[in-house]
Amino acid sequence: MRILNYTLVGVLGAALASLATYRLLNGGASMTAPVVEPVVLREFFPAPAPVVSTGPTVAELEELTRKNAELTAQLAEERARRETADLTLTKTREDLDELRRPMTSDVLSSSLRAELKSGEVVVTGGYKLPDGTRLYAFVQPTVERVDGVDVVNIASTFRMLSDETGQKVGLENLATNAANTLQHGEVWAAEEQAAVLGILESAPGLRGISYPGVKVPNGVSSVIEAGMLRLKVTPKVGVDSGILDFEVRLEQPQQVQADAPAIEPVATTK
Repeated sequence: MRILNYTLVGVLGAALASLATYRLLNGGASMTAPVVEPVVLREFFPAPAPVVSTGPTVAELEELTRKNAELTAQLAEERARRETADLTLTKTREDLDELRRPMTSDVLSSSLRAELKSGEVVVTGGYKLPDGTRLYAFVQPTVERVDGVDVVNIASTFRMLSDETGQKVGLENLATNAANTLQHGEVWAAEEQAAVLGILESAPGLRGISYPGVKVPNGVSSVIEAGMLRLKVTPKVGVDSGILDFEVRLEQPQQVQADAPAIEPVATTK
């Protein structure tokens, strides 16, 4: 009996299970299946950055133009300074060569640089010549205005005097036994020169030569030659045109025979 009961229970359980399964399947068939969207995988990339022009702005172009103009101006200034420096160096070398001439050449010379008024006179020289006389140069620069430009008229007089004659006209201070001198000379008023030259006109055996006027550009070195004499002058007119910075150098060969004077008897050249 106990075995049958267990069997019956088992059969009933199986039947109930089959019925539940039937209902579930039939019921499921009558249900509407839910709509399921397919899964789509998407990749999201960042939006491209807006295109920005890489060229300079108007303000930047203006700044670059300004800087370029400044650099161009600076370059021009540097070139001008270089040219000025080169000219100064060339002038300095020429001046040094002039100063060294007595050491490298057999010459007699006298040099002077002085500040004087237009029309005043520079007197230099005084070195002794082989014939025993002394040579003196009287140089008178006068500023003139020509076509709106300052030029300097150089009147020059050269005289060969004995020591006695030189003392009579007050030139004993310039008499020197040195063949070459620097900063050797005096500045006279025009009236002093006229008085001295007037006295010398009556001196016996006077020798010399005069150049009433040679026009020289302002600031330019010029050479006046008279026989074996060489007179180099450099006049620089001041702001008021009445004052000059004046350089003068008198020079001649040293080997001059006593019977061959540096200059002939007094003559005037126009």
